Amino acid sequence: MRIEDVERLTDDTAEAIAYQNEVSDILQSNMTAEDEEAVLEELEELERQEADRLRLDLPRAPNGVLPDKEIVEPEKEPEEEPEEEPEEEEKETHRRSRNNPMLA
Repeated sequence: MRIEDVERLTDDTAEAIAYQNEVSDILQSNMTAEDEEAVLEELEELERQEADRLRLDLPRAPNGVLPDKEIVEPEKEPEEEPEEEPEEEEKETHRRSRNNPMLA
């Protein structure tokens, strides 16, 4: 590991600790009514910005009344019929072929 990497890691860690301490101080202190109001206003603004951003990403949906149309159910495919058992003649042929193997 190079000395520059160690210094960068130390700086990043120091910044993270400072940020953690700042958050801890805020959580431990009592906010005044003015501070709380300012925080709520900032939160509302951030939510508005996010909502605007999401609206830009979504396609527009029709805002008028859609015409009434009859709902058409898709046609059901006919059920497959179970395979019928082989006829007696086919069964007998199968039995004979098992009992009398062909000579090569």
